[in-house]
Amino acid sequence: MKKTRDNPCDKIEIGNKTSQEGVSLVKKYIFEDIILQNALNFTREVIEIFGDLLNEGMDITRLVARIKEITDKLGSEVIEAIIEELDRIIKEDKRRKEKWIVERKDKKRLTTILGDIEYERTYYKSRQDGRYTYLVDDALEIGRHDRIEKGVKIKLVENAIEESYERSSKKACPEELSKQTVLNAIREIGEVEVKREIKEKKEVRVLYIEADEDHVPLQEGGDETPRLVYIHEGREERNGRNVLKNVYYKAYVGEKAEDIWIDVANYIEENYKEEKIEKIYIAGDGAPWIKEGLEWIVKSRFVLDRYHLNKYVLKATSKEPKYRDKIWRAINEGDKEELKKVFNELIKVTKEEREKEKVKEAKRYILNNWEGVEIYSKDKDVIGCSAEGHISHVFSSRLSRNPLGWSREGLKLMAKLRVFSKNGGDLREIEWGKKENINEGSYKLTKKQIKEAVRRVKTSTNEKINNITVLNIGKVTPIYKVLRAIKYAQVI
Repeated sequence: MKKTRDNPCDKIEIGNKTSQEGVSLVKKYIFEDIILQNALNFTREVIEIFGDLLNEGMDITRLVARIKEITDKLGSEVIEAIIEELDRIIKEDKRRKEKWIVERKDKKRLTTILGDIEYERTYYKSRQDGRYTYLVDDALEIGRHDRIEKGVKIKLVENAIEESYERSSKKACPEELSKQTVLNAIREIGEVEVKREIKEKKEVRVLYIEADEDHVPLQEGGDETPRLVYIHEGREERNGRNVLKNVYYKAYVGEKAEDIWIDVANYIEENYKEEKIEKIYIAGDGAPWIKEGLEWIVKSRFVLDRYHLNKYVLKATSKEPKYRDKIWRAINEGDKEELKKVFNELIKVTKEEREKEKVKEAKRYILNNWEGVEIYSKDKDVIGCSAEGHISHVFSSRLSRNPLGWSREGLKLMAKLRVFSKNGGDLREIEWGKKENINEGSYKLTKKQIKEAVRRVKTSTNEKINNITVLNIGKVTPIYKVLRAIKYAQVI
């Protein structure tokens, strides 16, 4: 759009003050002026973008990016103005004067999801005990040493749950943040867990527990094995898919097996009427730490994960596939003696020594876990195990598929965050710890103050709209249309 000295889009008068293009007036006006000036500037910039779209052409991605840029800028400036207005209200309050002495004005820079903001606020000294504080920061729960507001930290962590620290930092806000900033936000949250609200313990006849582990490389060398345990009530059909009913995930990194199963046992005791449970199935690949659950979970029975069972059958019959059906027939019929017979025959016909060892290994694995194999043919309540798929979905997709190693601390925190997310957790609802240097209750606006502030701003802003030059020159421009709509619709 062509700009001229007479184009009201470039020069807008509010009372006796003038805004020139490219000059921010946020710090020059009182609060009511700022609200209106930002609305005018935003409208002008949108019109300019529209002109560029018509004159130069623009794809949707560029259009969205430019609009987001000016809306973020508008939001940041409005936030600065609101904070400074709150600071002024506090400073002029008689109650404040009785308790707090003005020391000085200081600036603070804070990174928000809209970008960096910078505002001035008043520093006070208590008449009672001599402590110092910024009352407006206390009222808004901004810590003395905060450089990043909670909303940004939440976005950093939410993004990091699904992708790398680097990508997370780029998506959280317009400002450039480091990977260390992401890790610091994760550390601040700590180990989180969804605590289900229990009004009454549930009654179920059968309960299922599935368990598996991932292998994650560490920065210091070697690897760690985060363990996943999830408890559910069976399967149900939902939107044409079979899903686990009332599933609850738990993550463990570095804990002993007995501590894991004590924790699982406590979860069951807290959430279910144990006397009503007839059977509990513990399903997995047969690792010793999984089988130890049988010692801690009452009424429990072991079920071997069919994924690993099939893996060993395939390994044993890779050179002699005709024995595959014979092995599965013995397994499905729960015939242990027939299974031994088939394996012995297979060992005899296998010529290569390396292949013989594979057959023997498969035989040992299946027979050592025979209790968890034959249960499929003897117990109709057994539904199998989906632990391999869950370990991939919950852990591996984030923890072990990245070529970079993890620190032990970072791995543990991320494993906890992954299950927190899968359990439907919301980071906005958890306690982030007490903020340093926040004097709770040091200042609170009264209802009378709030009512008066809103009345004053509304009245003053409406008066300024009536005095805007562009509304009184009789020329119909885009800004004229917008402001007329605001004025007569009483948007402000």
